[in-house]
Amino acid sequence: MVYYFTAKVSSASSELDDFGLGDESETTTAIIYMGRDKVENDPLIKHSHPKNIWFHVDNYSSAHLYLQLTKEELVSPKPFDKFTIEENLLTQIAQLTKANSIKGNKLNNITVIYTPVENLHTDGSMDIGTVTFKNPKLVKRIKVVKKENAIVNKLNKTKTEISTEQFIEEQQQMAREVERERKAQEKENELLAKKYEDQRKRNADPYGDLMSEDNIKHSSNEFRNENWTEEEFM
Repeated sequence: MVYYFTAKVSSASSELDDFGLGDESETTTAIIYMGRDKVENDPLIKHSHPKNIWFHVDNYSSAHLYLQLTKEELVSPKPFDKFTIEENLLTQIAQLTKANSIKGNKLNNITVIYTPVENLHTDGSMDIGTVTFKNPKLVKRIKVVKKENAIVNKLNKTKTEISTEQFIEEQQQMAREVERERKAQEKENELLAKKYEDQRKRNADPYGDLMSEDNIKHSSNEFRNENWTEEEFM
Protein backbone atom coordinates (compact mmCIF):
# COMPACT_ATOMS: atom_id res chain seq x y z
CA MET A 1 0.00 0.00 0.00
CA VAL A 2 1.00 3.60 -0.60
CA TYR A 3 -0.12 6.36 1.75
CA TYR A 4 -0.98 9.82 0.48
CA PHE A 5 -1.06 13.08 2.44
CA THR A 6 -2.26 16.51 1.33
CA ALA A 7 -0.38 19.54 2.60
CA LYS A 8 -1.97 22.97 2.37
CA VAL A 9 0.35 25.85 1.66
CA SER A 10 -0.95 29.39 2.02
CA SER A 11 0.73 32.70 1.38
CA ALA A 12 -1.48 34.20 4.10
CA SER A 13 0.02 34.57 7.57
CA SER A 14 0.13 31.43 9.68
CA GLU A 15 -1.75 33.19 12.49
CA LEU A 16 -4.75 33.73 10.25
CA ASP A 17 -4.55 30.12 9.05
CA ASP A 18 -4.67 28.85 12.62
CA PHE A 19 -8.04 30.55 13.08
CA GLY A 20 -9.34 29.48 9.68
CA LEU A 21 -9.26 33.04 8.38
CA GLY A 22 -6.68 32.58 5.65
CA ASP A 23 -7.54 33.56 2.08
CA GLU A 24 -8.50 30.31 0.36
CA SER A 25 -7.76 31.86 -3.03
CA GLU A 26 -4.10 32.03 -2.01
CA THR A 27 -3.96 28.45 -0.75
CA THR A 28 -2.40 25.69 -2.80
CA THR A 29 -2.08 21.99 -2.07
CA ALA A 30 0.83 19.60 -2.38
CA ILE A 31 0.80 15.82 -2.46
CA ILE A 32 3.15 13.76 -0.28
CA TYR A 33 3.30 9.99 -0.42
CA MET A 34 5.17 7.12 1.27
CA GLY A 35 5.20 3.34 1.31
CA ARG A 36 3.55 1.35 4.09
CA ASP A 37 6.83 -0.38 4.97
CA LYS A 38 10.38 -0.89 3.68
CA VAL A 39 9.19 -3.50 1.18
CA GLU A 40 7.23 -0.74 -0.56
CA ASN A 41 10.31 1.46 -0.91
CA ASP A 42 11.71 -0.34 -3.95
CA PRO A 43 8.62 0.04 -6.20
CA LEU A 44 8.27 3.67 -5.12
CA ILE A 45 11.86 4.40 -6.10
CA LYS A 46 11.48 2.50 -9.36
CA HIS A 47 8.16 3.97 -10.46
CA SER A 48 8.15 7.49 -9.00
CA HIS A 49 8.77 10.24 -11.52
CA PRO A 50 12.56 10.88 -11.57
CA LYS A 51 12.03 14.55 -10.71
CA ASN A 52 9.88 13.92 -7.62
CA ILE A 53 11.67 14.69 -4.36
CA TRP A 54 12.65 11.95 -1.88
CA PHE A 55 12.92 12.60 1.89
CA HIS A 56 14.53 10.62 4.72
CA VAL A 57 15.81 11.21 8.25
CA ASP A 58 19.60 11.48 8.12
CA ASN A 59 21.56 8.79 10.00
CA TYR A 60 18.42 7.06 11.30
CA SER A 61 15.98 4.54 9.92
CA SER A 62 12.79 6.18 8.66
CA ALA A 63 10.07 5.91 6.10
CA HIS A 64 10.82 7.17 2.60
CA LEU A 65 8.60 10.17 1.81
CA TYR A 66 8.15 11.81 -1.56
CA LEU A 67 6.92 15.17 -2.75
CA GLN A 68 4.85 14.79 -5.92
CA LEU A 69 5.80 17.66 -8.19
CA THR A 70 3.06 19.35 -10.18
CA LYS A 71 2.64 18.69 -13.88
CA GLU A 72 3.92 22.18 -14.63
CA GLU A 73 7.07 21.55 -12.57
CA LEU A 74 7.63 18.24 -14.36
CA VAL A 75 7.12 19.63 -17.86
CA SER A 76 9.69 22.40 -17.30
CA PRO A 77 11.90 21.11 -14.48
CA LYS A 78 14.53 23.30 -12.87
CA PRO A 79 18.00 22.00 -12.01
CA PHE A 80 17.88 20.78 -8.41
CA ASP A 81 20.48 23.30 -7.29
CA LYS A 82 18.05 26.03 -8.37
CA PHE A 83 14.90 24.24 -7.27
CA THR A 84 13.31 25.49 -4.05
CA ILE A 85 10.44 24.18 -1.96
CA GLU A 86 8.24 26.74 -0.25
CA GLU A 87 9.44 27.01 3.36
CA ASN A 88 6.11 26.13 4.95
CA LEU A 89 5.72 23.05 2.75
CA LEU A 90 9.29 21.96 3.44
CA THR A 91 8.64 22.23 7.17
CA GLN A 92 5.51 20.08 6.90
CA ILE A 93 7.28 17.35 4.95
CA ALA A 94 10.26 17.39 7.33
CA GLN A 95 7.93 17.05 10.33
CA LEU A 96 6.07 14.15 8.71
CA THR A 97 9.37 12.45 7.86
CA LYS A 98 10.58 12.81 11.45
CA ALA A 99 7.27 11.45 12.77
CA ASN A 100 7.75 8.32 10.66
CA SER A 101 11.12 7.45 12.15
CA ILE A 102 11.05 5.27 15.28
CA LYS A 103 14.25 6.77 16.69
CA GLY A 104 14.20 10.14 14.97
CA ASN A 105 10.69 10.83 16.22
CA LYS A 106 11.94 10.77 19.82
CA LEU A 107 14.93 13.05 19.29
CA ASN A 108 15.39 16.80 18.97
CA ASN A 109 17.68 18.49 16.48
CA ILE A 110 17.57 15.83 13.78
CA THR A 111 18.27 16.41 10.10
CA VAL A 112 16.05 15.47 7.18
CA ILE A 113 17.73 15.02 3.81
CA TYR A 114 16.10 15.31 0.40
CA THR A 115 17.08 14.83 -3.22
CA PRO A 116 15.45 14.01 -6.59
CA VAL A 117 14.45 10.39 -7.13
CA GLU A 118 16.78 10.26 -10.12
CA ASN A 119 19.71 10.81 -7.75
CA LEU A 120 18.95 7.62 -5.80
CA HIS A 121 20.84 4.41 -6.40
CA THR A 122 19.81 0.95 -5.30
CA ASP A 123 20.59 -2.55 -6.54
CA GLY A 124 20.02 -6.19 -5.68
CA SER A 125 23.08 -6.38 -3.44
CA MET A 126 21.68 -3.84 -0.96
CA ASP A 127 19.24 -4.44 1.87
CA ILE A 128 15.57 -3.74 1.11
CA GLY A 129 14.90 -0.02 1.32
CA THR A 130 18.58 0.94 1.36
CA VAL A 131 19.73 3.63 -1.05
CA THR A 132 22.86 5.59 -1.85
CA PHE A 133 23.29 8.76 -3.90
CA LYS A 134 24.70 9.05 -7.39
CA ASN A 135 25.80 12.59 -6.59
CA PRO A 136 26.05 13.50 -2.88
CA LYS A 137 26.26 17.18 -3.83
CA LEU A 138 22.62 17.02 -4.93
CA VAL A 139 21.42 16.21 -1.41
CA LYS A 140 19.90 19.09 0.57
CA ARG A 141 19.20 19.21 4.30
CA ILE A 142 16.77 20.77 6.71
CA LYS A 143 17.17 20.76 10.47
CA VAL A 144 14.16 19.82 12.60
CA VAL A 145 14.56 21.16 16.12
CA LYS A 146 11.61 19.34 17.66
CA LYS A 147 8.41 17.56 16.77
CA GLU A 148 5.42 19.79 15.99
CA ASN A 149 2.39 17.66 16.80
CA ALA A 150 -0.06 20.18 15.33
CA ILE A 151 1.59 19.91 11.92
CA VAL A 152 1.81 16.12 11.98
CA ASN A 153 -1.76 15.67 13.22
CA LYS A 154 -3.11 17.97 10.53
CA LEU A 155 -1.34 15.98 7.82
CA ASN A 156 -2.43 12.65 9.26
CA LYS A 157 -6.06 13.74 8.98
CA THR A 158 -5.61 13.91 5.19
CA LYS A 159 -4.12 10.41 4.96
CA THR A 160 -5.52 8.08 2.31
CA GLU A 161 -4.17 4.89 0.80
CA ILE A 162 -4.10 3.16 -2.55
CA SER A 163 -2.62 -0.09 -3.78
CA THR A 164 0.93 -0.20 -5.09
CA GLU A 165 -0.45 -1.24 -8.48
CA GLN A 166 -2.69 1.82 -8.60
CA PHE A 167 0.24 4.01 -7.59
CA ILE A 168 2.33 2.64 -10.45
CA GLU A 169 -0.52 3.19 -12.91
CA GLU A 170 -1.02 6.79 -11.76
CA GLN A 171 2.70 7.56 -12.01
CA GLN A 172 2.84 6.09 -15.52
CA GLN A 173 -0.20 8.11 -16.57
CA MET A 174 1.40 11.27 -15.18
CA ALA A 175 4.61 10.51 -17.07
CA ARG A 176 2.67 10.12 -20.34
CA GLU A 177 0.82 13.40 -19.83
CA VAL A 178 4.03 15.21 -18.95
CA GLU A 179 5.75 13.86 -22.05
CA ARG A 180 2.86 14.94 -24.30
CA GLU A 181 2.89 18.46 -22.86
CA ARG A 182 6.67 18.64 -23.05
CA LYS A 183 6.62 17.75 -26.75
CA ALA A 184 3.82 20.25 -27.40
CA GLN A 185 5.81 22.93 -25.62
CA GLU A 186 8.92 22.08 -27.62
CA LYS A 187 6.95 22.39 -30.87
CA GLU A 188 5.52 25.73 -29.77
CA ASN A 189 9.00 26.97 -28.85
CA GLU A 190 10.30 25.89 -32.27
CA LEU A 191 7.52 27.83 -34.02
CA LEU A 192 8.21 30.90 -31.91
CA ALA A 193 11.94 30.62 -32.64
CA LYS A 194 11.25 30.40 -36.38
CA LYS A 195 8.90 33.38 -36.19
CA TYR A 196 11.54 35.36 -34.33
CA GLU A 197 14.22 34.41 -36.88
CA ASP A 198 11.96 35.39 -39.80
CA GLN A 199 11.25 38.73 -38.14
CA ARG A 200 14.96 39.27 -37.50
CA LYS A 201 15.73 38.68 -41.17
CA ARG A 202 12.99 41.09 -42.25
CA ASN A 203 14.34 43.74 -39.90
CA ALA A 204 17.84 43.24 -41.31
CA ASP A 205 16.61 43.40 -44.94
CA PRO A 206 13.24 45.24 -45.08
CA TYR A 207 13.22 45.08 -48.92
CA GLY A 208 13.94 41.36 -49.07
CA ASP A 209 10.28 40.50 -49.69
CA LEU A 210 10.28 42.61 -52.86
CA MET A 211 12.49 40.02 -54.51
CA SER A 212 10.32 37.09 -53.57
CA GLU A 213 9.28 34.71 -56.37
CA ASP A 214 5.64 35.80 -56.23
CA ASN A 215 6.55 39.49 -56.47
CA ILE A 216 8.95 38.86 -59.36
CA LYS A 217 6.23 37.00 -61.29
CA HIS A 218 3.71 39.76 -60.57
CA SER A 219 5.99 42.49 -61.93
CA SER A 220 7.28 40.58 -64.96
CA ASN A 221 5.77 41.18 -68.44
CA GLU A 222 6.01 37.44 -69.03
CA PHE A 223 3.22 36.84 -66.57
CA ARG A 224 0.99 39.78 -67.50
CA ASN A 225 -2.51 39.36 -68.88
CA GLU A 226 -2.52 39.55 -72.67
CA ASN A 227 -4.87 42.55 -72.47
CA TRP A 228 -2.67 44.56 -70.12
CA THR A 229 -2.55 48.30 -70.57
CA GLU A 230 -0.10 51.02 -69.71
CA GLU A 231 -2.25 51.85 -66.69
CA GLU A 232 -0.83 48.74 -65.05
CA PHE A 233 2.46 50.58 -64.79
CA MET A 234 0.81 53.52 -63.04
